Amino acid sequence: MYASRPVVVGVDGSPSSLAAVAYAARDALWRGVPLRLVYAHESPLYGYLPMGMVSYSIAEAEHFQEQVAKLLTDTAERVQQQFPALTAVESKEVAGVPAGILIEESRKAALTVVGCRGVGGFAELLLGSVSAQLAAHAHGPVVVVRPPVSDVEPGPEQPPASPGPAGPVLVGYDGSAAARAALVFGVDEARRRGVPLIVMNACVPSEQTDAAKMLANAVAVYAEGGISVQTRAQVTDNVEKAMVDASADAALTVVGCRGRGGFAGLMLGSVSRALVHHAHHPVAVIHPTED
Repeated sequence: MYASRPVVVGVDGSPSSLAAVAYAARDALWRGVPLRLVYAHESPLYGYLPMGMVSYSIAEAEHFQEQVAKLLTDTAERVQQQFPALTAVESKEVAGVPAGILIEESRKAALTVVGCRGVGGFAELLLGSVSAQLAAHAHGPVVVVRPPVSDVEPGPEQPPASPGPAGPVLVGYDGSAAARAALVFGVDEARRRGVPLIVMNACVPSEQTDAAKMLANAVAVYAEGGISVQTRAQVTDNVEKAMVDASADAALTVVGCRGRGGFAGLMLGSVSRALVHHAHHPVAVIHPTED
């Protein structure tokens, strides 16, 4: 059943979302599952109107829906041309809060992908963005396609970025349930891509020996799994910065939604939050299954 679930990607026509579409399409092709394009939006015809908007006619609503339909059709056609071996490309428009819509879509997805854009030029406001909310509350694995893409008009002269598979998969590991789920996901990604896997724990000097042993035990079962597995117990006084720096050399960085000491009801843990904000390449945030 899991293999039949689609890869879901949020689409809004921005360059960042088009980069996410390219990433999601390649992932769906690797998995052999459909790609689902989702345009989620809040309609001004329902509830309160945006500030400064005094009216919103039915004709304007119909025009908006026509634009959305054209965007989804054009995006699907480009994807099918670029990835002709995809099993299927689906699309849907849903009115509602975008983060909530994508979180709900994640229940039925093998993977949910979203682009990353700053909010008003202040990086920390990403905590309130769709990408951060999805990473924190999704019901399955999420990939935030980083770094942000310049906010320019998309079009034929501005093709979507197409992140390639080059580079290792990096997994942040601390022994928690979330980290174990991240490791399983990371192993599958490394095998699918045919690249090395690096499993890293950032720690203080007094913990380096124990961290090295923990990493060795965690990856032992994968030693003969057909992929190159490396462990890295990296001494640092700033775990978040160490993981962000390490992401510069990885095609994908994988972390659990929460590490040790966290409360399940809270938002992202500090390491996953830092990566969603600042990683150099795409970040996968994995929610642990029940032990």
